Formats: sequence, structure tokens, C-alpha cells
Amino acid sequence: MPYKRNQFWNFFISFVPGAGQMYQGFLKRGTSLMSAFFAEILLAEIVNIDWLLLGLPVIWAYAFFDSINTNSLPDEDFNKLKDGYLFTEYSTSFKVQGSKLRIPAAVVLILMGSYILLQNIVYMLRRLFGYSYHWWLMDLVFDYLPRFVFAAAVITAGLYLIKGKKIQMDNDDTYTQDKDIL
Repeated sequence: MPYKRNQFWNFFISFVPGAGQMYQGFLKRGTSLMSAFFAEILLAEIVNIDWLLLGLPVIWAYAFFDSINTNSLPDEDFNKLKDGYLFTEYSTSFKVQGSKLRIPAAVVLILMGSYILLQNIVYMLRRLFGYSYHWWLMDLVFDYLPRFVFAAAVITAGLYLIKGKKIQMDNDDTYTQDKDIL
């Protein structure tokens, strides 16, 4: 059960993204923020694109100020707050069906884990047998392939968003036409 905590300790604990929410009893919200923060670091490391880390200050600032502001609410407003994961159907700002993401998320996690394991095995073999010009293929696979996959995922997500907006606009036009007929 969430309840207000000491503001002094909440301030210092809030420096770790999501920890302030957890300290107040909002474990799902805190876990979501902490996972998003560290997942971004992991993604930037895997695809070897440093500018992805530019989102970290945004996540950190949101988590920090959310914790401070939540703990500063009047008691009756604080008691009305409900704990929930970010980016789920229970969230008010982002709505994603959890059941639709289960299989794709599992596949992505398995592929990422396999890729990291393979990368570590290859680097270990490279250390054992030395570096030669034949390793250019491994450099291609482990340095450039993740960037291409990430770029393709970003483009696909953008196309999906455009498609969803077009479908929504078509539905709105149909509703408007039906309304005009009446």
C-alpha cells in the first residue's frame, strides 16, 4: 500500500530512477521507470549507438520529479493514486495491450540474449586465437548489423504509427460523413 514517506529520504532515494516511487510503495511504477532507464543503456550498448543515451536525462528527470511531486501531494490526493506499470492498458497516457506484446517481447528478448551470448563467445575466441584479417566478418556482424536492425525497427515503428494514424483518420471521416447524413 503506497503511503507518504519522509521528504528528506525521498529526495535522496529519488536520484535513482524509479527508486523514489518504490520507496513510496508504487512498485509497479518504479519498476517501469527503472527498467526503462537501464533498458535504454543496454540498448545503446548492444547497438553501439551512443546518441541513444540522450534519452536518459529525460527518463531520470521524469522519475525524479514524479517522485518528489507525488510525495508532496495532499494526503487525500495521494491516497487516490493507484500503482500501475507504465505503457500498459492501465496507464492513462500510453495504451498498449499487454497480451499483444507478450510473444514479440519474448522473441526479442531471446534474440537479444542469443546475440549477446554469441558476441561474448566470438570475442573470447578472438582473444584466444588472436586477431587476423579474417575477423572482418565478425566486426561486420557485431558492429554494423545491430545498427541496421535498430534502424529497420525504428523505420518499421514509424510506418506503423503512420498506418495507425491513417486508419484513425479514415474512421473519423466515416463517422463525420455518417453524422452529416443524419
